[in-house]
Amino acid sequence: METAVLCDRGQVTIPKQFRTQLGLTPRMLLAFSVKGDQLVISRMKTSNPFEAARGILKSAKRTDELIRSMRGC
Repeated sequence: METAVLCDRGQVTIPKQFRTQLGLTPRMLLAFSVKGDQLVISRMKTSNPFEAARGILKSAKRTDELIRSMRGC
């Protein structure tokens, strides 16, 4: 079981293994609900097409590399 400390401003850091496992990224919207005595945090599905496309080009070549390869340099 992982633990975290709640700071004075009500902030908590979600452990990296859970952020990675759930695909949580900075500025992602999260939903909070209470079930019994448990706090449940869920990812919110976004309807913003730009948010949905975030990160899909991470494996692509950098622009300068792409231009060089197109020019045959």
